[in-house]
Amino acid sequence: MFKYLTQILEKDEQRMWRFIAFFSVMDSTKSMIGVFLGVNIINAAVYINQITSSMLFLLIFMGGASILLKIIALYRIKIENLFIYNSAQKLSIKVLELFIKEDLEHHNKKSGAKMLTSVRNDTEKCISIIISCINIWVNMLSMIMGCMIIIYVSKWVGAVSCIAIILLMTGFIYINRIQMNLYGEKRRMYEVKTASQIFTAFGLFKEVKVAGCASAVLQKYRDASEGYAHVHSEYEYRTNCTNMFMQISAMSIGYIMFAIIIGTKSDVLSAAASISKYFMILGIIVGSGRNIINGVNKIEFSKKSYETLQECLDRYTKLKQEEKDSAKIRQKKLTFQKGLTVKNLKFSYNERMQIFDDASIDVPVGSSVAIIGISGIGKTTFLDLLLGLLKPQSGNIIYDDYDIVTQSDAEGICRANLGEIVGYIPQVVYLNDETVRRNISFFEEGIDEERVIESLKCAQIWEDVEQMPEGINTLIGENGTIISGGQRQRMALARALYRDFEILIMDEATAALNMEMEKAVIDSIRQVKGNKTLLIVTHHMSLANECDIIYKIENKKFVREK
Repeated sequence: MFKYLTQILEKDEQRMWRFIAFFSVMDSTKSMIGVFLGVNIINAAVYINQITSSMLFLLIFMGGASILLKIIALYRIKIENLFIYNSAQKLSIKVLELFIKEDLEHHNKKSGAKMLTSVRNDTEKCISIIISCINIWVNMLSMIMGCMIIIYVSKWVGAVSCIAIILLMTGFIYINRIQMNLYGEKRRMYEVKTASQIFTAFGLFKEVKVAGCASAVLQKYRDASEGYAHVHSEYEYRTNCTNMFMQISAMSIGYIMFAIIIGTKSDVLSAAASISKYFMILGIIVGSGRNIINGVNKIEFSKKSYETLQECLDRYTKLKQEEKDSAKIRQKKLTFQKGLTVKNLKFSYNERMQIFDDASIDVPVGSSVAIIGISGIGKTTFLDLLLGLLKPQSGNIIYDDYDIVTQSDAEGICRANLGEIVGYIPQVVYLNDETVRRNISFFEEGIDEERVIESLKCAQIWEDVEQMPEGINTLIGENGTIISGGQRQRMALARALYRDFEILIMDEATAALNMEMEKAVIDSIRQVKGNKTLLIVTHHMSLANECDIIYKIENKKFVREK
């Protein structure tokens, strides 16, 4: 885990974890040197009955070094926090980039709650694994040095104590490992479930209010939240129990050894000195052992997050390699002068669910084409294929001379950006929690205000925007919560019209409009955009009849009706 996670970090973060590891080792080494010095001072006081000036100087030096290292430790803590959150933030960007750029089939396998958990929680958990690994190694170093000192001080008694504690520590790690892993899987599952219920409560607010099922949504959230709390409390309880049993076991070993030391020492002062040294060093060894167990438990608890992140980053690496390879391919400037041709299209989501079989269709330049058919027949799937979001099993989808299936033209393999010629309005409209102006320009810098207004007028929503408190600078709420469904659709239409296109693909984009408004919008598009091509999926026959060509999807093929 550690090797993989540190390799995916950027150079700045790699320097940070090395800094953290170095000063953690320095702090641990200083502590053990202090213990060794303390042992020698006790020996000098008891056996020689004299503390030399060199020992006093060394003691003062160690005191000063301790203060300096503690100041450095504060800086190390600052660097550690920066490391955790900066590294997690950079990893989260990579995961989100993957989710944005991956194909539609991968996207459809995830929910918003799963994506949120992967982007935010899993990344932080995985960076915490690096810190846990460093702490384990530092405590192992402390334990090794402690064992060397206690064997030096207490001979065979110290050796037996070390062996017993190491066996105890190994046993606790082995016993806890599977259970901690299971806790981690449950923790992540409940994180996804709680986030899912929050998404449900927000996304289905109106339906929940009308149906009066708020209590059901709350109960589902309560169950998931209580499950999450229960798993965390069980994890903490088991960790604390392990620490307690480790401490009790170590104390038992200590008292047995204490009895042995008393029995073998005739001099009370000498026995007291040996016992003081023994218990001082034993406490450090036990503390290190306990920290090692806790570190291993944290890693096992975060293992599911690591596995999920690793799978995401492996796909991310593949995605970036594909982008790198694609950059070497000839870039084609798309045109739309001949039209769109679909030939012998075959597509299925699985072997049993065939959507298209040898289907063909022609969309001439400058025409308006309607696609009709019963619900679930594959109209939206067809548009996803045209947009390159899905890839067919066979067939060709050709814009002029560029085939998006084979990614080639008459001259051979090439790449192209469909966004240069295609405008798209989806069936489900999503608007940002920003102003009207920014929603229409859609992440474009250097917004052309005249073009924004022209697009709003074309979409028949300019008069509504003028009546808003701040016009095009009015915030419309997340997903357009302060505007109506019809206004949202027209806003999405204006967004598509803002961009220059040769062919506009609309998936039930006017379904929320009345017939009069729907016809006005289509007429307005024709007037403003001139001889542009329209491809419309619709259930409204009144709109379909306004188009030049009508295709109906039947028996997995396209049947021309007009």
